[in-house]
Amino acid sequence: MAKKIVIVESPKKAREIQKFLGKDFSVKATIGHFKDLPEKEMGVDLENFDPKFVIKSTNHKKLLSEIKKLAKDAEVYIATDPDREGYAIGYFMYDELKNRAKEIKRAEFHEITPQHVKEMIKKAPKFEETNFGLFEAFLGRRVGDRIVGYILSPMASKEIGGRFSVGRVQSPAVRLVVEREKEIQNFKPTPYYVLSVDLEKDKTQFKAFYHKQKIEDKKTAEDIYNAIKDTKTAVVKDITTKEVKQNPKPPFTTSVLQQVANSQLRFSPEKTMALAQDLFENGLITYHRTDSVRVSPQAIKKIRQFIKEYYGKDYLPARSRVYKSKNTQADAHEAIRITNFVPLEEQEKLIKEKGLTEDHYKLLKLIYQRTIASQMKEALYKRTTATFDINNHTFKTTGSILVFDGYKKVYNIEDKEETQKLPELKKGEEITKTGQHLEEKWTKPPPRYTEGSLVKKLEELGIGRPSTYATIMRTIKERGYVEKEGNSLKPTQMAYELIEYLDKKHNWVVDYDFTKKMEEFLDYVEQRKKDWKEFVQQLYQKTQSVETPVVSKKMLNYALDLAKKHNKDISDILNDPKKLKEFINLYRDTKPTEKQIQYAKALAEKTGLELPEEVLQDKDKIKRWINKAKKEAMKNYQLSEKQKAILIKNGKEELINQPEKALKWLENYFKKRGKRRR
Repeated sequence: MAKKIVIVESPKKAREIQKFLGKDFSVKATIGHFKDLPEKEMGVDLENFDPKFVIKSTNHKKLLSEIKKLAKDAEVYIATDPDREGYAIGYFMYDELKNRAKEIKRAEFHEITPQHVKEMIKKAPKFEETNFGLFEAFLGRRVGDRIVGYILSPMASKEIGGRFSVGRVQSPAVRLVVEREKEIQNFKPTPYYVLSVDLEKDKTQFKAFYHKQKIEDKKTAEDIYNAIKDTKTAVVKDITTKEVKQNPKPPFTTSVLQQVANSQLRFSPEKTMALAQDLFENGLITYHRTDSVRVSPQAIKKIRQFIKEYYGKDYLPARSRVYKSKNTQADAHEAIRITNFVPLEEQEKLIKEKGLTEDHYKLLKLIYQRTIASQMKEALYKRTTATFDINNHTFKTTGSILVFDGYKKVYNIEDKEETQKLPELKKGEEITKTGQHLEEKWTKPPPRYTEGSLVKKLEELGIGRPSTYATIMRTIKERGYVEKEGNSLKPTQMAYELIEYLDKKHNWVVDYDFTKKMEEFLDYVEQRKKDWKEFVQQLYQKTQSVETPVVSKKMLNYALDLAKKHNKDISDILNDPKKLKEFINLYRDTKPTEKQIQYAKALAEKTGLELPEEVLQDKDKIKRWINKAKKEAMKNYQLSEKQKAILIKNGKEELINQPEKALKWLENYFKKRGKRRR
């Protein structure tokens, strides 16, 4: 009998690993979570929050009994998935075997390949030396979610009438879908007018648009249209040509893979995760639950070697690209990448050999493209912007020519550049005008969320983690809160009723900021900086009180200032946060400052981005536009040779391809130097 036992979750993974390790090992599967809170009762002592975990099924009981027999006096390697959920399954198994096995170790497999599996078995530490904070974070999540669900769901069902479920993370997700639908319903389309001309030179035809792309007033649009009607030529006022670089995106994290697979392949997050699970277990990709964009130095070396051999050295940047995750903790894991550095045709053969499907191949192809592209050279465009005078009215056109495809040779899915071809133009010359068009268009409401864009929004708000996005999507569909229309999510009547109820009675459950703080609390629990029971206690206390919203001092002062400015009496609503908020929204100043307007115009000139008139009229819109334009400006910013030399001299060469960070670092560097001189 084998005296070395390896325990994983899935039978498929067990069979694959058994092949690598041979007859000295026996590889067994737990078949997912074999222990959980009981199905038909709370299973948590509300005095001390101790949970009661039970074996899930008779099948699991049988499996556990078999593993216990095998583990007697054996060397056991618990190799469940390298995340909280996987660690929890491993911890439960450790607890069952610690008095039977000779020794228990913890192995983490980030890819199911022979070399990696053997290496991780060799390096496996004793289970007692691993981070129990992972299990405590699991306890916090599982017990906290059970308390919220078991206390608030019956309450909601009784008070609304019907069968409703409330969840710490699912309910904020439902709120997002409901709020977006209300935005769409309340949206009032307004007309605007787009004026364009057809121009021609040397048999090359192209379009130019009136410099204000959206003309709000119909009469103004018609006056300009009539003013240029009889003019047969356009005079070139100005031409600028610049080289624009487009850098590849980092390799996939879980949420970005779900977003791209949803928009490109129409896969739901659950389907994407099921396919990725199979690809991982068959040794074709690295672990698929991660919020890291880091790739190991060994893998980078292999990717670069592959690019050089398969695409040629012209596609290989001088230095490897290093991507850093927003969350530094995430870098313990790698991004989702391929494990076999072979061409796409070979990847397809591997899919067939493993008996996988066409959908598996489609997802693997996306991961292959993004992995390889992430280490390739940037794409280069020659972008020409020209302005024309037609009877004292300015028109503008942009044309781009792809000079070098770079990473787009492999991954050309997002970041489309307009590639209208322009003829050679000279300042002052006259171009033939062959036609003109005036179109009436209507502003459009924001689009409904797709599963992909909802995952993106949850990630932006800090709600949920890589392992939970797919479950959230499945739950809100199964519970009848959203329906799919095409690829979009539409809230049901139940969703409106639930959110209205929670908004009034238990606002904290659907408060995005509170949910984010709770996720951060669990991260601290994982790092052993916070106690999981404190997390659960906070949630329990919240379920016991129906909150009355409080008016903050800041809100009150702002409302009083507005009332004074607009000569309004608000004495009767000073203690009513809802009515105060409505008053503020009605009277707050939405006009941007002159300084903001001038800065936005300067950025528009610099980046070539369209600056719609509506943006210049709204404080919030102009802020968002400026942030977007600053990022765009940074994409094309070139550091001087002197700046690069300073970075290299100070060991900061990794910032050369990150101009925004480089400029911040250089600013601090010169400040310090200045202080020293003084």
